[in-house]
Amino acid sequence: MNPREPDFLVLEYVTITKDRHTGLVVAIGGTQQAADILQRTGFLSAPGLHRDYHRLPHGLPVEQQRLKATAASHALLADGHSVHLDPALNALA
Repeated sequence: MNPREPDFLVLEYVTITKDRHTGLVVAIGGTQQAADILQRTGFLSAPGLHRDYHRLPHGLPVEQQRLKATAASHALLADGHSVHLDPALNALA
């Protein structure tokens, strides 16, 4: 008997965190499908040095940042993406 490794469908990892230099909530990584989900949950596409990333609009109150980041992470998880949500942005914590 030759045990076989299981096949996992894990899409590219997405990290949602607050940038320490700008104070913006950013989402880094993911596929085009993840980008679509981020845009539907209030994130804006922004050009990056190496690749595009997503960020929440400037001037959102902290509670709105937390709610949008949490909603985005749940939508991504529900669609099968791997997500790291900064604990400081988790509205359910």
